[in-house]
This record gives sequence, C-alpha cells and structure tokens, in this order.
Amino acid sequence: MLLNALVLLASLTPLLENRAATLLAAPPVATAPAEDAPPHFDPAARSVSNWHAQAGEFLLPRALALTARLAEDPPYVARCVRLNNGWCIKSARWPGEIGADAEGHTAFATLADGADAAASLLRRYVRDYGRRNALAIVRRWAPSECRVATPARVGREVATPAVSATLAPRGLGRTLRARFLASHRPGGVPRGRAKALRVQPWSPLARMAGRPAARPAAARVPRVAMLQPVPDIAAGISAEPSRAGTTRGAADPTALLDRKVPSPDRMVAESAQLPSIAAGLPLLDLRLPAPLCTGDEVRIQAYAARISGSVGLKPGDDLDLFEPDGTPRPNLAPVMLAMSAVELGTLRAGPELVAGAIARLKPTTPAP
Repeated sequence: MLLNALVLLASLTPLLENRAATLLAAPPVATAPAEDAPPHFDPAARSVSNWHAQAGEFLLPRALALTARLAEDPPYVARCVRLNNGWCIKSARWPGEIGADAEGHTAFATLADGADAAASLLRRYVRDYGRRNALAIVRRWAPSECRVATPARVGREVATPAVSATLAPRGLGRTLRARFLASHRPGGVPRGRAKALRVQPWSPLARMAGRPAARPAAARVPRVAMLQPVPDIAAGISAEPSRAGTTRGAADPTALLDRKVPSPDRMVAESAQLPSIAAGLPLLDLRLPAPLCTGDEVRIQAYAARISGSVGLKPGDDLDLFEPDGTPRPNLAPVMLAMSAVELGTLRAGPELVAGAIARLKPTTPAP
C-alpha cells in the first residue's frame, strides 16, 4: 500500500507543477468593484430595496437595528422604516422621494433624505403656519382621521369620512361591530322584537283604513231588579222616577263606539291647524352621524406630551425650534428624536442622522 501511495504522488507532482506555472505566468486580471444599484420602491411589498442596510446603520437600538438588517421581515419593524421614512411624512415631491404607498407616505432613497424632509417641514410649520407648540404641530403632523359629530343644519348634507375598504369590505353598516350594536341595547342586553300595534277591526283606525268590521256583540250583563221607592213620611211626596232606558258609557263601554267618526280629510285638515310640538326646532336628522374622535384626541395629547417632555416643556408651551431667520435652535434635535421614536415605535432615529439633517438646513430670509 505504501508503494502505491508513492507511485501516485510521483505521478501527480508534475501535473501540479505545470498548473502552478501556468497560473503564475498568466497576467493579473483587473477586477473593477461592482457599483451598487440605485434604491427602488416596490409598491407590492411597500418597501425600498435598501431599507435593511439603512436601518442597520442609522437606527437605534443597535441590537434591534442589526436584527432588522439581517432578518428578512422582522415583525417589530414599522411600515415607515421600510420606506426609509423615519418621521412618516406624506408625499409632497420631497428631494430624494422615489415613491409613496397607498396611504400617501413617502418612500425615500435613504433615511438621510427623510430626515432632511422632516427638518424642513418642521421649519415650515413654525415660520409659515405659526405652529410653535407641540400640540399645534401634532394636530397637523398626525391629524385626526375623524371629526367631532355636530348637529347638521336642515338642507345640508353631513360629510361622513370614507371608511377604508380593507377595514370594512362590505361597508360600515355591515361590520360585525355595527350589527352587534344594532341588535343590542347599551350594556349588551339583546333587543327584543317590538310587537306590532294591533288594530281592532271595529276601531276608528280600521274605519279610516277602509276595513271596518262588525263589532262583536257585547256581553249581556244581568240586570238587577229595580228597587221600589220607599214611602216617605210626607204624604204625597215620592222619589223621582228613574230613567230605566238611559245608559251611560261607564255602564255600557261599547256605546262609545257608536259615535260618528269624522272623515279622514277632515281629520287631516284639523291636524294641520294644530300647533307644532316643538316650534322652531329643525326636523330630526336620522342620517348616520360622523364618528367621535375620542381615541384620536388621546393619541394626539400623548404624542404632544412626548415631544414637549423631551425639552422639559408642556404641550402648550413654545418649543423654540428656530430663530427668526430659520436657523435651528438646540431644541430641534431632541424634538426630532422624540417624534421619530413615536412614529417608528420599537426603533428610532439615531443622533447622527438628526444632527446631519440639522447641519444641512440652510438659513432662510427672516419672516415678515
């Protein structure tokens, strides 16, 4: 066996030497580094092609950002992270915008483009719209999706916001919640079926409807023999004779139905002359009212408190974000970091990303 191994090694040695000589004699091939493809937006996946790398480089905390970079589809990643939109800004032809999803959220080529747009939009809120406190900014940045229901005027339509077909494919009235509320009373008690009003065939309502019927015979009440008047002490004076043939309604209720019923036209004419039940009040509007915004108002208040708390202020205080000429103030960085944390949920923008966006802001002319 040892002899066979030596023979095999002796036969392979020349081949290996020739192969090595060929490789050494060949000229080196210059390999150019492959250029990265430009990022693109996929409407079906609702994501930008480079969001994994962008999240791993610029977002915090690092452990979750690294997992988002390596994993295919982490469940904790918000929608705006996949769009390179750290502040969930709506589409408005921003620099670096490469698309938008169905709800109008912008897809940026990089997270830096999204940070630049956020800083520029905040400055526009302060200088152009006069929204200087956290509550005013949030009411326009993340507005309520419904409005408070108010009584509608007579003759005007009620503008009810449209409901997404994804949430209610068969309409708002066909949802499970709407059907439950329609079939139950407050507190969850099932509603009983109301019995229809029974109209007696011999009643005036039946006569007005043109379907009169014979009144059933009244039950005969046995009559008690009339008592004879007792003689009085005074001679020639006796009790007043009773009228045996006269009956009252209390003794014979069916006699009340013998009264003549007025014609329908006369009853309508007399009803029109009656005063209104609630004079001056509009007619009852039975249309679907607009939904109340209790949940959205709580969300807005919490959002504003998170922003103002990052700089030690209250939601109604001036955040002092920019100078009169548009130069950023020190409060802009913590406010942007807090807004990113609210919009992205588990992840948030890093200080380097925000600092770079603030440094790229160019001063503008003073506001008039």
